[in-house]
Amino acid sequence: MRILISNDDGIHAEGIRALAEAVHSLGEVVVVAPDVQRSASSHGITLFQRLYVEEVQLGIPGATAYSVSGTPVDCVKWAVAQLGQQRPFDLVLSGINEGQNLATDVLYSGTLAAAGEGALHGVPAVAFSLTGPPFPYADAAAAARRIVDAVLSVPFPPDTFLSVNFPAKDIASAPWRVVPLGARSYQDIFAQRTDESGRVYYRYTGEALDENAASETDVHAVNEGAISITPLTYRFTNEAMIATLKMTLGTHSDGRVNS
Repeated sequence: MRILISNDDGIHAEGIRALAEAVHSLGEVVVVAPDVQRSASSHGITLFQRLYVEEVQLGIPGATAYSVSGTPVDCVKWAVAQLGQQRPFDLVLSGINEGQNLATDVLYSGTLAAAGEGALHGVPAVAFSLTGPPFPYADAAAAARRIVDAVLSVPFPPDTFLSVNFPAKDIASAPWRVVPLGARSYQDIFAQRTDESGRVYYRYTGEALDENAASETDVHAVNEGAISITPLTYRFTNEAMIATLKMTLGTHSDGRVNS
């Protein structure tokens, strides 16, 4: 088995090392990750800047590693195109992220985007995120290995990948719950500051507002101390609204909507 591992916390993050060490006995491990922190990069790619790739030594037996001066998606795209042409990857893993990725977090997360890019290439993919602080990476990595072992026999539909979130404690005994995404919004706060030259700038410090309903979602599961497992897909079309729009817009032969 050939496993590609990436993240958005950077090639030297503690979480990616823990994940690589946990799964290296499954086969060949190739780590390709950003050279610096790239959190909240979503599914962005680098178009107008040079991408630099350097081989690095992580000291993990049997693993090779490369740092990329780009986003997590750049990392996966480069790895699949440059390293996977002759010997394709069998599995893409992303994380272990420093922080949970629940509900609408998946829209912004580079950790989720790396796994999603693997899925778009037809490779089974799983993203792992850890609640904290503190961040018990060793416990999360051990649980991640058990989850990988369990899902290896599961067929992944096209462009589908898994988002796994660990609670911050008692991970070894935490139950697994397969759940949908929850509802979560943010109180957007931009702290105003001044730089060394006197220019005003802003730093985002938004706080998550969790759902209050006791529904069975990823947010609820992790808040109860469980490990949430959520299958995600990039099929964004709202099928129900297609029917509504056809009924409404189909009555206008010139394609315009009445104001």
